[in-house]
Amino acid sequence: MTLLSSYRRHVAPALLILALALVSSSAEQRCTSQEHAPACRASPAPPPDGRRDRRQEAPVPSSRPLGLRKPVAAPPPPRSATSRARMRPFHPSPPPPPPPPPPPSTPPPPPPC
Repeated sequence: MTLLSSYRRHVAPALLILALALVSSSAEQRCTSQEHAPACRASPAPPPDGRRDRRQEAPVPSSRPLGLRKPVAAPPPPRSATSRARMRPFHPSPPPPPPPPPPPSTPPPPPPC
């Protein structure tokens, strides 16, 4: 096997695929442009044996220009920062004062006689 036959065997299918992709892409572009749109929307030719397809096609909704669309309500404005940012900081209450010291211990009174 020569290098040239190996090259042809690998490159020829790739070129064929690229050519088919180019043809289908150009056909799609022709059908999407405004001048050729009626020709692309036409019914396909009937089959050669004379039979016709009796099915009805579903109607295609027409696309409306951007200016004619129904207006949509704007999103609500962002909330103000009153929740946590503006709240007064929490200061815990001071601890209760310590209990007063016990009175000095005095000697017990002498027992009555």
